[in-house]
Amino acid sequence: EMTPEARQAMISGMVDSLAARLDKSPHDADGWVKLIRSRMVLNQPDMARDALRRAINEFSADPAASTQIAQAAKQLGVTLD
Repeated sequence: EMTPEARQAMISGMVDSLAARLDKSPHDADGWVKLIRSRMVLNQPDMARDALRRAINEFSADPAASTQIAQAAKQLGVTLD
């Protein structure tokens, strides 16, 4: 049985590795949405907003993907305004 601290550390590690993967391969709309959701679950709204900003920049040439990411983020309570 994991302690709450150990569980939190494991989850944080998984989220950090997702963020690192997106640094290397940023053209992954679903990955960005997962990262935004994860940051909100971890109570890191500033990092969630930063991920949204980076995702929208990454998909600036793809309005459909940009809109999809922004709408998913909005449902999670993350906006850029």
